[in-house]
Amino acid sequence: IPKEAHDAAMANYKAFSKKPYCILMNLLSRGKMLRKNVRAPLEGEGGPFYLVNGVSVAQGPNYILAKRLQHWRAIIARSKGCTVSSNIAPSTSTASVVQNRTFAWAYEGMPYFVPYEIFAPETSNAVMSAILLTDLNDPKSPKNPKTKHANPNQLFSYNAFHGGTWRCAYEIDSIGEASVL
Repeated sequence: IPKEAHDAAMANYKAFSKKPYCILMNLLSRGKMLRKNVRAPLEGEGGPFYLVNGVSVAQGPNYILAKRLQHWRAIIARSKGCTVSSNIAPSTSTASVVQNRTFAWAYEGMPYFVPYEIFAPETSNAVMSAILLTDLNDPKSPKNPKTKHANPNQLFSYNAFHGGTWRCAYEIDSIGEASVL
């Protein structure tokens, strides 16, 4: 993630971790709920590199594996000279997601954890389509193989429509239950 997103997540954590509700949820869950989103930067050639854990285990291992394979394939294709478009999309209230009552309830409460936002399918579709068109048509796009990155994973740091996941105080997988309550 960009350094600015890292710094914003840290600031949000400092603000939220003082709220009585957040303190109580973290204590009652013995640290399972409301886990800090910010990680220490990884040092490396061209670094430091900033990251967050944007994976929701509730989506299942097949979904997570499919997303990682998509990203790995994009990295390989770009390294061979192809322009690629593999982007981060926000949590979206699609029919397949909100048919699960637990997800629907969690989605209702997640915006409490500012800047997290759940998007309507129409909004996500429109924005992701615009990003796709930009990636494929803009010669200065970060997805163009002529644009240099210090690390191949930086391909996903640009043009991401993450819905606040990168700047949220807490890991996405640790706010679901607290969002329902």
